Formats: sequence, structure tokens, C-alpha cells
Amino acid sequence: MIKPLRKKHLQVWSMMMVLLPAAIIGARLATPKAVTDQLLQPTAATPYPVILKTVEKENYTVSIRKSGDGRLQLEWINKKILTAPTATLYRAAADSKKIINAILIGRIEARGAYRFAVDSSFFPKNNAPYELIIYDFIHQQILDSISF
Repeated sequence: MIKPLRKKHLQVWSMMMVLLPAAIIGARLATPKAVTDQLLQPTAATPYPVILKTVEKENYTVSIRKSGDGRLQLEWINKKILTAPTATLYRAAADSKKIINAILIGRIEARGAYRFAVDSSFFPKNNAPYELIIYDFIHQQILDSISF
């Protein structure tokens, strides 16, 4: 190696001796910390004490619950794992086997309890009958319906 090349080589390695550790420390400081104290799935709400209506089927149980201050809750308990992972729950008028005019309540998935807060508009006026429809939005088909 000739003298100018040795000098340039020394300069490059001296610069890397300072910049490389600084880059490693800067990268470590820029990395976000992993969140370890938060659940990926939110905890289920506590069930309200008063049960207004209950429908029990082979694979699930559906209840309308009421709290002491008048708030309403729809409770869905899966006894078995659903065959459709994209099942959603809708409220529709009785005999209305269509999703177009139905009101979306929420998504139900695997085995477990799901509780959805509903308001007074959940119940139709004049105490008309209504249905809960389980709908698979990927296959675009109604899986089941429950009449109240």
C-alpha cells in the first residue's frame, strides 16, 4: 500500500470507529418498546343483573339484560365454536330475511361471551316482533335467525 492510500485508509477507519457505535446507539434508542401490559383483546363487559328475555339454542344462548339504571345489554354466549369466522349480528324486523334494512349490533367469533350495549331504539315501537340475524359477510349468506 502506498503512503496516500494508507493515510486515507486510516482516516476512513477512524471515522467508522466513531460513527458505527453512534449509529448502533441511535438505532437502539429509536426502536419502540414492546407493550407488555395491555391485552390484545379487550375484556368483556360485566353482565347486567336483570334478564328481560332469553332464547336458548343448541350452539348459543342470547339474552337481553337490563341494569338498575335502565341501560340495556345484549348478551351472546357461544357454546360451540362458530363455523363462520366472519359472523356478524344484526337486528331486523320480523319476517324480514334481508340485511339491507337491518341494524348492525356487532361481531361474534369463537367460543365465549359477547356483550353489546344497546339503546331503547333496539326494541321496535308498539312491541312489534323482531329478529336477530347471524350473517356471514364474506359468503354473503344468513346463517341463522332468532325470533323475539
